[in-house]
Amino acid sequence: MSRTRSRILDRVNSQWSVLLVGGVSGTGKTTVAKTIAREHGITWVQVDDLRLALQWSDVRLPNDVATEALYFFERTRDIWSLPADHLRDGLIAVGEVMTAAIAVVIGNHIVQNDPVVIEGDGILPTILDRPALRGFVDSGQLRTVFLTPSSEDELLHNMIHRGRGVPDKRECELRRIVEMNWLFTQWLEHEATMRSLPIVSTQPWKTLAARVDHFERLGDRVSTDCRGDS
Repeated sequence: MSRTRSRILDRVNSQWSVLLVGGVSGTGKTTVAKTIAREHGITWVQVDDLRLALQWSDVRLPNDVATEALYFFERTRDIWSLPADHLRDGLIAVGEVMTAAIAVVIGNHIVQNDPVVIEGDGILPTILDRPALRGFVDSGQLRTVFLTPSSEDELLHNMIHRGRGVPDKRECELRRIVEMNWLFTQWLEHEATMRSLPIVSTQPWKTLAARVDHFERLGDRVSTDCRGDS
């Protein structure tokens, strides 16, 4: 191993080996992951890569319920006509299906001493309930943070600004997606708070990555909402 790589690993491992960044679409997870990974000289991974690999491979999971959850948004007709709480439950179900795969990636990076930032809306607070990950959490090798928007209007603005998936959506469909994401955000906040996990506001945007990195450099999990620190 090169001296440079050794110094990087020593510096990262003194804080964490794997950092999970969760939150709904449009909260800056990718930008944060890229920025922190670049700052630490390590790589970053998108959970969407894992999900798309499964979906595009047309895999079937061990049981029909999990398989149905994996393809819920891709194969349900008139998906955006469903109630927002039903859609939120669908997002949670997809995350639950992806949890096992994410846990494998986490464990592999820690065992291989290969630090990484992993981001995605498929990262749920409940992933830390898995017995196989408890030791990593207790040792500080696995850290988790969730990014939360201030309002539904912020989510809508971010969705339109990014333009991803917007041109083919009607206004009523965009509103339903925003409502779904807002309900999902509330669920994430509740579950994260129950586990004393950091919750960081997306505002102000220009300091988001720095604030996330700051909380993780402290080496202590935050038991309450971090939004007052912005």
